[in-house]
Amino acid sequence: MNVIHLPTSVAGNSWGLSRGERRLGLRSDVLALYPVVYGYPADRFIFNSAPSSSAGKMALRLYFPRLLREIAAIRKTYDVFHFNFGTTLLDLWMFGLPLLDLPFYQGKGKIVVTYNGCDARQKYPTIRRTAFSACQRVDCSRFCTTGIPDVINRMRIRKFDRYANAIFAMNPDIMHFLPERAQYLPYTIPYWYNITTDPFSPAGKILKIAHAPTNRATKGSAIIIEALDKAKQIYGDRLELILVENMPHEQALERYREADMVIDQILVGFYGGFAVEAMKMGKPVMVYIRHEDLRFIPAAMAEESGEAFIHAEPSTIFERLCDIIENPSQLKCYYDAGLAYVNRWHDPVYAAGITKAAYERVL
Repeated sequence: MNVIHLPTSVAGNSWGLSRGERRLGLRSDVLALYPVVYGYPADRFIFNSAPSSSAGKMALRLYFPRLLREIAAIRKTYDVFHFNFGTTLLDLWMFGLPLLDLPFYQGKGKIVVTYNGCDARQKYPTIRRTAFSACQRVDCSRFCTTGIPDVINRMRIRKFDRYANAIFAMNPDIMHFLPERAQYLPYTIPYWYNITTDPFSPAGKILKIAHAPTNRATKGSAIIIEALDKAKQIYGDRLELILVENMPHEQALERYREADMVIDQILVGFYGGFAVEAMKMGKPVMVYIRHEDLRFIPAAMAEESGEAFIHAEPSTIFERLCDIIENPSQLKCYYDAGLAYVNRWHDPVYAAGITKAAYERVL
């Protein structure tokens, strides 16, 4: 079975998944349009850099022939076309032509799509459904306030539903916006097999906490940093914040390793790849998990998440931080539970077993 993951390398998930699929005996490659700032890997990039958005129709004329050649080549080579971030190589929604190339893969192989988050998430339905979320924040994306992204997402989801043989979602909250046949797929990270696990080391006189605000508004970084600053006013040098941003992914991993614990995100209602990386290192993770969305993930996974994470939400994060600072010995329980959790549910071979079963089911 020959599988191609395309056209982005969002959070490095496609790379981690493809390496897991290779360990199960599949030929699995990653094709990305261009490198991203965090340096996530791919087997091949079509372009050396992202085209300038200001190029407009000129860029379309320049890149269209190249992309058509790529589409023709992969149609001849692969049996499974696994799209990620809910998009394709020729997603010209700005010209009224979303997922333009999707019909060209039909009949040549099976079509699979994975949604990662805001490629499916919709602002106003989320606001109506939740007491708080990233969508409630005006700084998350001013473009979202127009309602246009919601329309685009619904349009793309409908089209993928017509053509895709299988649909996956990596965040349980976005299952509210996807067809009922959509299936949860755990995060995979790009360097799983290179990340070693540190033995548990009790926090010293200074508790070091890492946060990686790859998207400050979505992660609720302002709330997190405010709570940390407030705690620092009380505990002073007993608390140190390691803020990890604007650096290559491999360098960021080294910074995570310096921490005693990490805070992932406080608004979305689930954790991301950053949490998986940290837990694989043996770092306890604080995060907000929206319990009503856990019905979309395996029951055992939902149950184990209760012990694996330090749970907090915007109204409780300061109190939880103070509790950890006052009683750092409790981090050992989260170290043990988190390590068991991440190794059971986020091993790339486990995730690849889910996708491989779907590929075989639809072939």
